[in-house]
Amino acid sequence: MKPTFGQVFAFSLVGLIAILALLFHLVSSGSQETITESSERIRDQASGAISERITSFLGEAPEVVGQFQREVGHGILDVADPRSIEPSLFALLLANDHLGEISFTYGEETGFNDDGEVQLAAMPRGQWSLMRDTGKDGAARLWSRHVYQEGGGFVADRRDLSAPAPLAASPWVRETSGNFPDPTEHPTFVTPARKDFQKRALWSDLHWSQLDADLLKEQRRVEVSVQQSIAGAAGKFLGVLRVGLLTQQLDDKVREALAPAGTNDPHRAFICDAEGRLITRIAPTDRLEEMEDDLRIAPGGLPPEITAALASPILRAAADRDTSVSGEFRANGNVYFATFRALPRPQTQDWIIGIVVPRAYYFGQLSVMRQRLLAVLLGVMILLVAAGAVILWAVRRGQAQITRESLKMNAFDFTAARPDSLFRDVTDVLESQEKAKAAMRAMSKYVPIDLVRRLYREKSEPMLGGELMEVSIMFTDIKDFTTVSEKLAPNDLADALGRYLAVLAGIIQQESHGTIDKFIGDAIMTFWNAPEPVPDHPRMACLAALRCREAGRALAAAPEWGALPAFVTRFGLHYAPALIGHFGAPDRMNYTAMGDAVNLASRLEGLNKQYGTTIIASETIVKATGEEFVVRLLDRVAVKGKSEAIRIYELLGRKGEAAEMRETVEKYEEALAAYCARDFSRAMEILERQPGDAPSGRLLERCRGFLKEAPAKDWDGVFVSEVK
Repeated sequence: MKPTFGQVFAFSLVGLIAILALLFHLVSSGSQETITESSERIRDQASGAISERITSFLGEAPEVVGQFQREVGHGILDVADPRSIEPSLFALLLANDHLGEISFTYGEETGFNDDGEVQLAAMPRGQWSLMRDTGKDGAARLWSRHVYQEGGGFVADRRDLSAPAPLAASPWVRETSGNFPDPTEHPTFVTPARKDFQKRALWSDLHWSQLDADLLKEQRRVEVSVQQSIAGAAGKFLGVLRVGLLTQQLDDKVREALAPAGTNDPHRAFICDAEGRLITRIAPTDRLEEMEDDLRIAPGGLPPEITAALASPILRAAADRDTSVSGEFRANGNVYFATFRALPRPQTQDWIIGIVVPRAYYFGQLSVMRQRLLAVLLGVMILLVAAGAVILWAVRRGQAQITRESLKMNAFDFTAARPDSLFRDVTDVLESQEKAKAAMRAMSKYVPIDLVRRLYREKSEPMLGGELMEVSIMFTDIKDFTTVSEKLAPNDLADALGRYLAVLAGIIQQESHGTIDKFIGDAIMTFWNAPEPVPDHPRMACLAALRCREAGRALAAAPEWGALPAFVTRFGLHYAPALIGHFGAPDRMNYTAMGDAVNLASRLEGLNKQYGTTIIASETIVKATGEEFVVRLLDRVAVKGKSEAIRIYELLGRKGEAAEMRETVEKYEEALAAYCARDFSRAMEILERQPGDAPSGRLLERCRGFLKEAPAKDWDGVFVSEVK
């Protein structure tokens, strides 16, 4: 199939726009990938620098241990001489401001048991400790503490080494807090002193300083420490040296400025463990809590992005690798970049460095650039579309009119339109279409439009013949129309009848999807389920009758009806197979319904005159609708031309309506049962109490007649109607 000019032009324009959009995407995505890779390199380098600083910081403790061991090994330091131990520890503490404490726990080795634990002589045992803390004035203070045996127990002496005086001049003060435990029984001595851990540096996780055990938690210092056994020149075990580093230094070491100087730096760097628990503070106010025997930063009050980062799979991946791992995650409605790097072992207990930064920090300028580029591209696209529209407008306008009107006709929309085009040939085509639409509008007033649609859809012409189909049929008629028409002028009658039939036709065709077979003067013949299927068509037929009755009453009460007499409509409803199809001559035919079902529906409409009712329905249509409607069993009737009797019903309303008729209906049906049982006196007794009910009056007259002249012995209660 050949393309149209408009399609070729549109495809070309769309292709050009697609190329521009692809260019924009390539530039945008390329810039995004470049920035992402650059940001990963920055964070990777920063995490590496932090790792080196942390490793270097933690490495200071083993260096101190090594220095102490070398002094012992060369005989410079005699651990058995108190005058030698304290100055050596004091010198090591002074040489390194990062140290929080140095403790040497000693005892005389007598051997090792079967489990490899060191065995000590009862004496001597003790511990030398030098510590650094900060006073309330912010100045650093140095303390010396000696725990030793006395009187069968352990005592402790302390002295202040901060004063600018000779070391030996500072006085010792006895601590009076009570009995002190044996320092050689503490895990920081027992474990490093084991035979299998000899001369090995053992690292601890964060912990409260052992020397602050008597202080409140908020006053205690937090350390990370290394413990190692100390041996003499001959390799004999002498004790354990513990070197503690203040973790306040960790908070300082982990900070890394990644933004240009003088600008806001949104990067958040921290140290955590493999379980996502913080080791360093995010804010100075963060506090430590004991979590499963470890000291960790309390999670309360953490920024949401830090909380999300600690729970992300990026951290889990970094814990299993030796290199840094980067990725992104979402928190609090924003996207963040994260990089995690595991610190070297064994200095740390599976610690991990983390760096988190908002994605917008790196992509802010890219967003501005993309917006500018997008604005330029949109401007170019608008110019292209505008120029193309001007070029194409003159050609497409006439073509669109023809196409639009053709599609409307194809969809059976024959509404009139004014031919208007700049081109004469286009105007001629549009005028021809309008003539065809006028002819179709006229035809739809004579032939059911659904039938025309069906023939059009099936691409077939009507042919004589029909098929037997289950249909619902309705006949309507205006009560005493002949009398009413004699009182009106012809034009008034035509106008009133036209308005009346328009209301009923709208309900039948639009609301209930019925097919109007024909108008017979003031009467209407309608059927449902042909030519198009109508689901639940017995119900639709009953609803149509009720709605038409309501609409007729409303029309008569409307101000525009004026003084015209009200049209009271009577209805006959039936549901049965009927012959539906095209009947007539080959060159002039009608689409209609034929058969006994049609005749019976017509007879039912006529029976309304004899019962004083407005809607009579057959038993088949009542059964087909179940209990959806309120009905009254009127009688068993053999209509004119039929020998077989049928039950007929008065249709009163939808379920839940006609409540005022309930008692009347019950009494009537009770009287009808007595009537059929030949108990005419009982039937009359009931019916005489319903003087305002027309069907009760008709049945009452029959009962009186049978009391005067009894029916035949084979009479079965069937009323034989002799009137059409």
